[in-house]
Amino acid sequence: MSFTKVLRTASFPLFVVAVAQFFCVSLGFGQYGASPSQTGMFFDDLRMRQVNERAATKASTRDGDVSYDYDSGVYRDSESEPMGQRNNSFEAARSVNRPSVNSGSSAYAARSVGDFTNYSGQYTSPTGFFAPTYSSDPFLGGKRNLKVGPVNVGFGLYQGVEYNDNINRSGTGAISDIISTTLLSIDANYQITQNNRLSISTAVGFDRYWENPELAPYGSGNGLVLNILPGSTIAFDIKAGPVFFTLYNRFSVRPAARNDFALSQNQTFGVFQNDSGLAANWRINSEWTLALNYMHSIAKSLSQVQNSAGQNQTPDAFNRTTDSLQGSLTYSPNGTWTAGLEGGITNVQYETKFNNAGNLFNMGAFVVLPVGKTTYLRAAAGSQVYQFEKPEITGYGITGPEDAFTNALARTEDNSDLNDFYYSLTASNTLNSRISQSLTIGHESALNLTSNYVTSDFINYGLSVVAWRGSKISLSGYVENSEASGGVLGQTIQQHGFDLYIAHRINTKLQLGAGFHYGYTDPQSQRANNPFNSSPFTQHAFNVDLTYVLSQKSTLNLGYRHLVTDVSNDTDNLSFDQNRLILGFNYNF
Repeated sequence: MSFTKVLRTASFPLFVVAVAQFFCVSLGFGQYGASPSQTGMFFDDLRMRQVNERAATKASTRDGDVSYDYDSGVYRDSESEPMGQRNNSFEAARSVNRPSVNSGSSAYAARSVGDFTNYSGQYTSPTGFFAPTYSSDPFLGGKRNLKVGPVNVGFGLYQGVEYNDNINRSGTGAISDIISTTLLSIDANYQITQNNRLSISTAVGFDRYWENPELAPYGSGNGLVLNILPGSTIAFDIKAGPVFFTLYNRFSVRPAARNDFALSQNQTFGVFQNDSGLAANWRINSEWTLALNYMHSIAKSLSQVQNSAGQNQTPDAFNRTTDSLQGSLTYSPNGTWTAGLEGGITNVQYETKFNNAGNLFNMGAFVVLPVGKTTYLRAAAGSQVYQFEKPEITGYGITGPEDAFTNALARTEDNSDLNDFYYSLTASNTLNSRISQSLTIGHESALNLTSNYVTSDFINYGLSVVAWRGSKISLSGYVENSEASGGVLGQTIQQHGFDLYIAHRINTKLQLGAGFHYGYTDPQSQRANNPFNSSPFTQHAFNVDLTYVLSQKSTLNLGYRHLVTDVSNDTDNLSFDQNRLILGFNYNF
């Protein structure tokens, strides 16, 4: 998938878990308004945004001079955070949530495959709802900043060239290609008045398939693949007395998987997602805070996929519109621990009748507790109620391996509603300046692509260790058991795996890193005639990265990726190997 060609070239260390995760660690993964953990993440990010915006009005631009601290494994400087830049704790927490950046992981979470606002990786979602999921300057931590008149702006450029020996992920007829990737990250703001601020944060670019443009995973057929990373946002922040408003438009163009685990290249399609909303955070008094958010979302497919007969079909069945109204009431009497209530309603409408329209309700409570000076716990629990329109059973059910779900006449034939509990627990702990860890456990339901919804139990664990001077060792693992609500394409999926990455600073100019991923997926069809693959498969991924500092503003990256997918009972020749050699250049203006 095209986004991995961008993300995996980065070589910044993972799992620097800071105390600031009290605000910004998300508890799970799923669509905003459909899963309480994703909604909780939004309100956490909104509260942190208010804190950062207030501090930013007193800050100024800086020249970006930094020095490397070998003991902690990060860059440090003596200045406060600049306007237009998110703080290091945000960037560090985001890296915790994307271990596949360095490990080579291609594991998909079944609970998040229906979410078009983020990448459906196995680990918790990217922490910045109002920030793109990748920065082109991971080595320097976002410390480049310019001032153009009244506008503060930061630019970062990534240019990469990749040789891929199996772009079609085929076990029998592998096709190689040379792919170039260009990505420009922009983080800018304009302080209109003391209390009004306009900002934009995005990472936009494109991939170019030079030898086989027709095999680009999505696009116009000319080999160009547009990428606007999830989290790209234009926002207008307003402070009116005790109320902090954010009017925003969040947009992305990215690959999406047709099913729960894209084994082959033709199982991906492009999707455009646009989220428009208005959020308000009202500090009622020193103890109580009320936050509300209304969001209107549109998801549209941008490309064609092939059915089993080799025919191109547009996956319009996944086009949808959602409207959500969510709220969060918090009580924090002394500014250390916080308790609150959360809830809301979401209406979902689909362009075709393949999926069923419905209303989603959730209501629950949460608490955030500091334990000593180095540990924070966040727990949430409540009820989810999903009510869907009943499908029109017309006899168009799946009877063979045809890709009937891309046909507007097909139906999921899923008549399931939901009345279930949810819970999530996240523990973030910093043992000392060298060791930190994070654990997430949850049970939750979210919208699915090939059934009304999917219910998952999941565990994520991450450990970060600075074992010796200039090193960073990151180890993470996941377990997920998911069950679709039913229908002709319903599956039960069990997955587990781990990711390991070791980085070492050879000197102030050179860094070496190596990663490994192991993943096991066991999908079981709920009906015998389900056309999806029902054979277990394992994936092993290995990579090595070499990063050289050309100057304070630029780095050169050389990376190698090796992916092995081994499908049991492989009668359809789905097993494949893939090798990728990547040369990348980062420049921060």
